[in-house]
Amino acid sequence: MEKNKLLNVALSIIVVALVVYILKTLKTIFIPLTFALFLSLLFAPLVRFLENKKFPKFLIIITLVLIIFITFNGIGTVVYTSVASFSKNFPKYEEKITQAMQNVIYKLEIPKESLKDYIQNKINWLDIANKLSLSKTITGTMGSFITFFINLLLTIIFMIFIVQERSIIFDRIYKVITEAYKRKSIKLLERMEKQVGKYIVSKTIISLITGLVGMFFVKIYGIDFVVISGLLLFILNYIPNLGSFIASAFPIIISMVEYGLGWQTFAISISLVSLQIAMGNIVEPKIMGSGLSLSPLVILISLIFWYWIWGPVGMILAIPITSAINIMIREVPSLRVFSAIISSETKS
Repeated sequence: MEKNKLLNVALSIIVVALVVYILKTLKTIFIPLTFALFLSLLFAPLVRFLENKKFPKFLIIITLVLIIFITFNGIGTVVYTSVASFSKNFPKYEEKITQAMQNVIYKLEIPKESLKDYIQNKINWLDIANKLSLSKTITGTMGSFITFFINLLLTIIFMIFIVQERSIIFDRIYKVITEAYKRKSIKLLERMEKQVGKYIVSKTIISLITGLVGMFFVKIYGIDFVVISGLLLFILNYIPNLGSFIASAFPIIISMVEYGLGWQTFAISISLVSLQIAMGNIVEPKIMGSGLSLSPLVILISLIFWYWIWGPVGMILAIPITSAINIMIREVPSLRVFSAIISSETKS
């Protein structure tokens, strides 16, 4: 008996390691597939509504494809335009960055005139911008615009098959399982759909509000790159705890380059930090309620793990994936101990 338990543990470890390896190696396939799965959960209420209204299946699929394509194409266009604008306007900051570094050297009384000359004449700021700029960061994260379009196309194709085959697959499964398991599986899917769907919708609303209010602050304080600042606040807000504050750093740094330590820098810093605190501690709990019932430690670990698997995109998908896994293992008696560790709920 003891040997069987050890064998099961060893096999489980091997299976988990193999799954992780496959997810990491084939991320170009699994990332669009995961987005498609979550989109199918998100649009499930709309699909059921249209089906109840006797809409043909092909018309339902066309409607979903149009909604997704228009939304993601709009976001992709804004990202591409904003990054292009940032790259185009960066050279005008070269002189300001050089002057700022010279001021730091002067105030710290660093007795190295050659260092000042090196900063002013030897450093190619445009080359540094090309290597380290936000445009390269975003391009490295999302790939080129064509790659983004291909991923979007893959996501749509996967979602079409999921929506098309969902009812057929479920009908086949229900024919070979007992009525008790049928009720249990329906309950599980409904819970997953409700919880994950609520998270995605709520997080999108919160991120949109954060981005728009952040753009307002950037605009009234006269800081450049209003659109890209709002876009970063919107996208990175999907990464819990860390993303919103990372996004806030961009307009603060731009303000420091433009105005130094003037009132604009202090104003935008206080405004954005206050916005993040208010959204994270007041607005978000009221909109999302108990959220996805994950402990803070598990959220941090899942962010690190999925970043290692899929990069920055994995950090965006980490929380809904972990929540879906938590919902599934909660229904397996032998795995409920893991659910108790993952969950922040005190009651089962």
